[in-house]
Amino acid sequence: MKGVLRPLADRDVRLLLTGSTVSLVGDGIYSVAMAVAALRISNSASALAAVAVANLVPRVVFGLYGGVLADRVSRRLVLLACDLVRAAVVAVLGAVLLGGTPPFWLLLVLVVPLGAASGAAAPAFSAILPDLVEADDLVAASSLFSSVGPLAQMVAGPVLGGVLASVDVALGMFVDAATFAVSAGCILALRPGRRHDVGPKPLPWAHFREGLAYVRRTPWLFVNLVCGLVITFAISGALTMLPFLVTSGYGASASVFGYLLAVGGAAATLSAVAVGSRRPPRRPLVASYSTYVVGLAAVAGLGLAPGPLVAALFVMVLFVGTSAGNIFQDSVLGSRVPRELRGRVSSLDWVAATAATPASVVLVAASSAAFGIRATYVAAGLLAAGASAVGLLLLLRSGEPVGDQAEAAQGRVEVSSI
Repeated sequence: MKGVLRPLADRDVRLLLTGSTVSLVGDGIYSVAMAVAALRISNSASALAAVAVANLVPRVVFGLYGGVLADRVSRRLVLLACDLVRAAVVAVLGAVLLGGTPPFWLLLVLVVPLGAASGAAAPAFSAILPDLVEADDLVAASSLFSSVGPLAQMVAGPVLGGVLASVDVALGMFVDAATFAVSAGCILALRPGRRHDVGPKPLPWAHFREGLAYVRRTPWLFVNLVCGLVITFAISGALTMLPFLVTSGYGASASVFGYLLAVGGAAATLSAVAVGSRRPPRRPLVASYSTYVVGLAAVAGLGLAPGPLVAALFVMVLFVGTSAGNIFQDSVLGSRVPRELRGRVSSLDWVAATAATPASVVLVAASSAAFGIRATYVAAGLLAAGASAVGLLLLLRSGEPVGDQAEAAQGRVEVSSI
């Protein structure tokens, strides 16, 4: 078996891929169902914003603690517990919505533990894949997951969510809960061949500081996280406003947003397959930053595009570049970071890629009102591409580990907020 399909020869990889794919379809269903439920209860943009914040804040907080937890106990058990919590909470959401129109505050209360469980699961998921495959197969394995994920979360899930919501929004929640149950079953069946040390550990705060100190004393890893924070601040708000760019900037129907999202998902999948089918680059971080520069510059192109057809081309470049960059980054995380530190490094990276989102959304909204949505996109794309270029130059100056150099880490660009 060759290329991106090679890791499928391993039973545990097949289980993890099945569980994550099914749950990502559920995430797509949930995104539609929750939006419909929130707007039915309170038909305003502020309702959607409140739900997003109620989910995001515990994600960030528990993302940090989840990294500590993933290095202290079994990552498999962390993922299993998070899947069971999410299944239970989403099932309760379905029952509440099935009973009529609940008060909006109840919706917000239930979203909080859902965000917390998702945040805690993210570092454990990033850290467990290298426990399942050999270092030489990490690029292929990351490519495999990156090729399936966008189709599940950005195409299949939202389409199915729209169909289910047209019948009953509660039905969408129940199906999402079932996907988490399937994922939990797959996680329960995992038997990782390599395990990290889960012996006596310091207190959680001291354990967290140990991971932070590791990042701070690794110059290029520190550059990765700082650049990731700047990039997130630059583009996350802009990408959240893509529906507004479609309607106000291009003068098109809001439904075009869905088509652009599907184009992005397909492009990310093709990019992942292409990367996984080639030999890993000798300098994966240089390759990562190079693809980020090109991909993120496409955000500025979205602001300059005359309409949806040209915008679709820029969306393809954006997702191809960031998908390839993320795969290279994931391979470095898995092969260079010591197994006992991998959860904490992943959590710091993940939080750096999400924590600036609320401020970015506020800034983009203000900038759009003052300067226009198109100008805001151009500025966001130039800032993000510029930050990637600076990171590339700093990385070239400080170097990156190759071969048997000291192990260390990662940085990632998230564009899933579109």
